[in-house]
Amino acid sequence: MSSGSSYRLYCIILSILSASPLLFVEASAQPYTANEVSVGADAQSFGWRGCPPGLASGPCQHGLDFPTVSFTYTRNLSPVVALEGTLQPTSWFMQTDGIDSGRETVALGGVKTGWRGRRWGLYGKLDAGMVSFSCGDWNWSVGTTSIAYQNCARLTHFALEYGGAVEFRKSPRYAFRLDIGHLEAAEFDHVMSRYRDGSVMQFREGGVTQHVDAQIGVSRTFGRIETTVPDRVPAKQKWDTGVTFALQPRIQPDFEYLSAYPSWGLWASRNFGNHFSWDSTLLHSPRNPGGIEDVDFQAGGRAVEFLSGVKFGFRDGHFGYFAKVRPGIITFGEADRQTNPGPCFGIGRHVLPCRLRTLKFDRGMFTDFVLDTGGIVEAYPTRHTILRFEAGNATIFYLPKNIIDFAQVFPIPERTQSSILISFGAGIRF
Repeated sequence: MSSGSSYRLYCIILSILSASPLLFVEASAQPYTANEVSVGADAQSFGWRGCPPGLASGPCQHGLDFPTVSFTYTRNLSPVVALEGTLQPTSWFMQTDGIDSGRETVALGGVKTGWRGRRWGLYGKLDAGMVSFSCGDWNWSVGTTSIAYQNCARLTHFALEYGGAVEFRKSPRYAFRLDIGHLEAAEFDHVMSRYRDGSVMQFREGGVTQHVDAQIGVSRTFGRIETTVPDRVPAKQKWDTGVTFALQPRIQPDFEYLSAYPSWGLWASRNFGNHFSWDSTLLHSPRNPGGIEDVDFQAGGRAVEFLSGVKFGFRDGHFGYFAKVRPGIITFGEADRQTNPGPCFGIGRHVLPCRLRTLKFDRGMFTDFVLDTGGIVEAYPTRHTILRFEAGNATIFYLPKNIIDFAQVFPIPERTQSSILISFGAGIRF
């Protein structure tokens, strides 16, 4: 198995394991305080996408970033549900020779939920926010000696992290905490320089970069220690269904341009109690978002995506917190199948052999497998209405195929690509 495949397999396993604490949420009362502050050391992997394999020194390095200080504020809503915000103000200067260079600032916020015992706590978490790099855009200095990372400009990107946390409470006020997660950043295409007429001279291709994010620290609670019983459980309904709007930033296998791919769709859940559901979503994204004709051998054109799988978690008061594991398929409306010579044009069009000839593409539908993992947060304003937010990682498994190029058969290998999938929806319960 290649290193890239191993890394993606790790991401899939981590996303599933991060949801496992939701299976152990218990109804018994446990002590907690409303406010909690954690101070720790945070380290990330970097350079996974930005550097060619084999370069491990100089301006291009792979590895784990030196630990830096991070701060986390936790607002406990109950013994098993909390809202969190994490800030990493700065980091060591990372020389990755790629998009994510310089000193990194991270700001994330989201939901932490799981199981809390007298001493130990086990949680899954889902956060969204931003990452910012002080030297995301840079060029070589001008002079007798070339120096990298000069004339830096800051770049900021949307980020999504999912993972888990383990806590050990040494006393009612202090605890040790270990977090590990998968951090994804959607780094869109960036224009680096232009000609005088405004046209693009140099640009950097985008992508969804992936990092392992680990943090170890100490937590201190503030406020009165309380012991409560869980809030009321919403009334059981067999079906939830509605409409949704989704964004799925991704690149296609042979075109390194990151597009947001907005989609509209429908979703439905068949509930088997308050903890387990079968959840399905149907999404449709338009042709060529952003105006660029991105068509290759395994993707292109309009896309229809169908995801169906398990949703498990719990409902507490007017909210529900769930993990999802949904396999599915994505069908692209246009993918190259055959390339043939077209008619001659220009100089020499009446002379044999033809010197200038257009290309004629034969395109058709192509279907690939998808695995969607992540979290879902639901709100129930009334007995029969629902608001829904979901976020996670949708891994596309591009299948191998054979294409015909000028009457010769060429195999196209299988590929795997991770993409961020976030959506907002509303619906009814009945």
